[in-house]
Amino acid sequence: MFKRNTPLRVAVLMCIPMILSIFWTQKAHADKIEFGDGNVLYGTVTSLADGILVFSNNFSKEVKIPVADIHSLTTDHPVNIKLTNDSILTGPLVTMPDGAIGVKLDLIGTAIAIEWDQVKTINEPPGQWTGNLAIGGTLQTGNTERSSFSLHGETKREWEHDRFALRILYNYAEVDSSITSRNTYGSIKFDHFFTENFYNLLSVELLKDEFKDVKLRAIISLGAGYRVWNDAIKTLDLEAGVAYFSEDLEVGRDDQFISGRIAGNFTYKVLANLLFKDHALYYPSFDDFKEYTARNEASLSSVLGRGWTFKLSHIIDYDSSPALGIEKTDQQWIFALQYDF
Repeated sequence: MFKRNTPLRVAVLMCIPMILSIFWTQKAHADKIEFGDGNVLYGTVTSLADGILVFSNNFSKEVKIPVADIHSLTTDHPVNIKLTNDSILTGPLVTMPDGAIGVKLDLIGTAIAIEWDQVKTINEPPGQWTGNLAIGGTLQTGNTERSSFSLHGETKREWEHDRFALRILYNYAEVDSSITSRNTYGSIKFDHFFTENFYNLLSVELLKDEFKDVKLRAIISLGAGYRVWNDAIKTLDLEAGVAYFSEDLEVGRDDQFISGRIAGNFTYKVLANLLFKDHALYYPSFDDFKEYTARNEASLSSVLGRGWTFKLSHIIDYDSSPALGIEKTDQQWIFALQYDF
C-alpha cells in the first residue's frame, strides 16, 4: 500500500516548497495593510475615494476599508495621491515612526507625513471630472426688504499633460423690490504642460454686469505659466501673456483693444480642515500701464464633512477707466454652502 502511493506522496512533497515559495514571494513583493482588530492583508492598494480604501489580492475579492480603521499601510510600489487642494504626490506609502501615514518622495529622498483627511483620492483614473457647487443667499423682512442670491460652480479635468477648467459665478440682490446687483462671470481655461512645471494656456472670460454698464465683456488670452509649488500644503501657479478685450457697453462707447495678462493661482492649507485660495488677474494696457483692469477672488473654506464645505469669498473688480458715472472698484462678500464632487 505504501509503495503504491509513494509517487503521489513524492509529488505532493515536491509541490509544497513551490507553493510556499510563491506565497512568500508574493508577501515580499506586495503592499501590506493592518486594519480593524488585528487584520493583516498582503496585496495591492487599488484606489481610494470618499474615505474608502480598496485593497485587492489573488485570494479574495476587493476589500473596502474605511481609512479610520487603518492602523498601518505600506506599498511596494509608488501610488498617485491627490490631496484636497488638488496637488499631486507620487511615491510609495509608508508608516511613519509615530504611526502616521507617509509618502516617500523621490525628489527629497525622505517620507513626509500626511493626514487621511488631506487625501482626496489614490490612483484616481485619468480624465475624471472634479469640482464644486456653492449656493449662498440672504433674506431680510420688516423695515427693510432685502434679499440676495449667489451661485458659484467650478469643474475641471486633468490628463497626463493637459488641464481644463470651467467656472461660473452669478450674483443677484434687491432692496425694497429694487434690483441693486446682478452680474454673471464665467471663464474657460485650457493648459498644456510641455514639462512638469511649464505650460501654455488659452483662456476665455465673459462678464455681464448692468450696474457697471457692461453688456458683455469678452477677454481671450494666450500665454504661459509656471508651477512654482505643488505639495500637500500649498500650490502656486504664475502666468503671463497677452489678452484681447472686446467690450459691449450699455451706454458708453464700445471698444476693442490688446493688453497684457498677469495672473496667479495660490492655495494654502491653513489647518487640516481650513483652506485658503486666491485667484488674481491683472490686465495692464500696452498704451499706458496706468490704465488697467484687475480682478481678485479670495476664499476661505472650512470642511464640514461628507463633501460639504462652508465658504467665505471676497471678490474685487477694478477698472482704472470706467464708463462715466461708474465707480472704479466693486467688492462682493459671499457666504455660501459648497458641495465638492
